[in-house]
Amino acid sequence: MNTDRALVLQFLQGGRKTAAITSNPLAQDLGGELLELDTERGVAVLAFEPPPRCVQGAGVLQGGIVATLLDFAMAFAAHAALAAAERPFSTAALNVSLLRPAPPGRYLARGRIVRAGRNLLFADATLSLESDGRTVATATAVMPVADA
Repeated sequence: MNTDRALVLQFLQGGRKTAAITSNPLAQDLGGELLELDTERGVAVLAFEPPPRCVQGAGVLQGGIVATLLDFAMAFAAHAALAAAERPFSTAALNVSLLRPAPPGRYLARGRIVRAGRNLLFADATLSLESDGRTVATATAVMPVADA
């Protein structure tokens, strides 16, 4: 079983309020924390606090790190939406819009499934600095879903 899926199921069954994302080494390195999952709406809210090594020369998060945080949010939203069915998925297309510089700090990444077809999920996400709530980036993704 996918380790992120296992964490999602554990989170949902345990009625936990928050959980460190220990299922994925990259999410751990980025200080990932699972805050909220909604299986009916296909929503996930994650928190991240990327370490200083993720900051580029201009003093802001490197764009690839920002994209990664958004991708995690949409993937966890997909796991929530597919919680009742063990169907693997992947990100086939990822479009990221960097709206403003992302200074070091703690971020909230909100992902949701906008539309779920039989074989495709369409998702979007926002990334906001927790301290002021300003959105620094958005993303959309298309995720093919395999048959179980």
